[in-house]
Amino acid sequence: MIHFEYHQKGHERVVSTLRRVATRGQKEMEDTTYLWAAQRMATQLQAKPYPPERPRQRYVRTGQLGRSWGARRSPGGATIFNNRPYARYPVGDGKGKGQAWMHAGRWWLAADVIRNERPTLGSMLKNKLKSLFSLGAGR
Repeated sequence: MIHFEYHQKGHERVVSTLRRVATRGQKEMEDTTYLWAAQRMATQLQAKPYPPERPRQRYVRTGQLGRSWGARRSPGGATIFNNRPYARYPVGDGKGKGQAWMHAGRWWLAADVIRNERPTLGSMLKNKLKSLFSLGAGR
């Protein structure tokens, strides 16, 4: 007669890790997304240079557009915003639309700047997941 026995060792640790990730994962991903938006994106948008002034331009730039970028927490992560009511005319809206004709081709689009930084957010989220799944995380 042949008799087989199988004993699983360490499965409690795997179950414990999965429970921890399930419990903390959503909040950790939202926090990481907010940090990316607040520390990386808002500061990058604030520092983005204005294009050169037009010849004989009479409007005096105040810098308020650049200083008005920010981020706030929202369900699922973060919202990047500019609280100047005219912001969409020089830099477009969240979809890269709405830029006024006189700014098109001269001013950058905020949506492009944010889109170009998505890989950084992806890397940050992957690193956070790795840390959540690593044994001993959260101890």
